[in-house]
Amino acid sequence: MDFAGVLELGYFDILCIVLLFYVVYRLFFKAAPELPPPPKMAPPMKKQDMTVEELKKYNGIDDEHICLAVLGDIYDVTRGKNFYGPGSAYEPLAGHDATRALANMDVRMVKNEYDDISDLTAVDKDEAKNWADSFKFKYPIVGRLLAPGEKPKDYNDELASL
Repeated sequence: MDFAGVLELGYFDILCIVLLFYVVYRLFFKAAPELPPPPKMAPPMKKQDMTVEELKKYNGIDDEHICLAVLGDIYDVTRGKNFYGPGSAYEPLAGHDATRALANMDVRMVKNEYDDISDLTAVDKDEAKNWADSFKFKYPIVGRLLAPGEKPKDYNDELASL
């Protein structure tokens, strides 16, 4: 057996070997892509009952927190900034009572004053309850939305949490 014939390499052989080394390097030794830093988390809110006017400032613009109310409960939806923050699809709900809008699946139904939802149909109330149940699992309850003349509860600086 003649080893000299086996070890002879032509230009094509060298090109194949270089290409093989390059592919192996790219597959196994490639540096992992650098991940962007995690978004800054807002500190937890203190529990507090709010009027509609007080709730309006929690729209993600006037305050870093984003809150909305459903069926009288106020939720801190700041973690869902991509959904409820400035420039998002549900931005009109931020800082408002979203019960009627979510019950009817129409963000244009948000009101700027206290919304008495007693005129909603049973189906709409059930839909709003489904939304509230969904929010309870995802977002902390900050407090209650106060009706005109209603007095706030004292939470003794308790922080909102799930």
